[in-house]
Amino acid sequence: MCSRALDTLTDESGVGYVHPAHVNADHDPAPVEAPDGWRGQCDFCLADNPVAVLPANDFRVPHASTHHSRGDWAACGMCAILIETGRWERLVKRAVRKTADVHRVPVNVTMVVITTGLYEALRKNICGPLRRLDEKAGTDG
Repeated sequence: MCSRALDTLTDESGVGYVHPAHVNADHDPAPVEAPDGWRGQCDFCLADNPVAVLPANDFRVPHASTHHSRGDWAACGMCAILIETGRWERLVKRAVRKTADVHRVPVNVTMVVITTGLYEALRKNICGPLRRLDEKAGTDG
């Protein structure tokens, strides 16, 4: 088990799970319930131990017709600040830069366009205010 959250993939055979694109997995996904206290990663910049949750409705991911965003999004401290202050353009830049660093690739225009479209879809589906997680909370949301 790699302890990473999985992405949901929907195709003609139904719903399945795949490792996120930023995870170099050497095994097939094996979905399990998250252990108590597990917070995963920031859904924006991939930082460990998010500190906030952005409530969101499920939606189809633009530019990836078989992928769906399901439920709330986790945010690290810096991404939470950018969300709270409405600095979505800056959030896109941060997320793209961090993702490029993880993949050891240069930032390119396609990454910016896809991430911008994803966050525009997310913004249309936000269903409540950003909530801070307290230290004793588990996977709140």
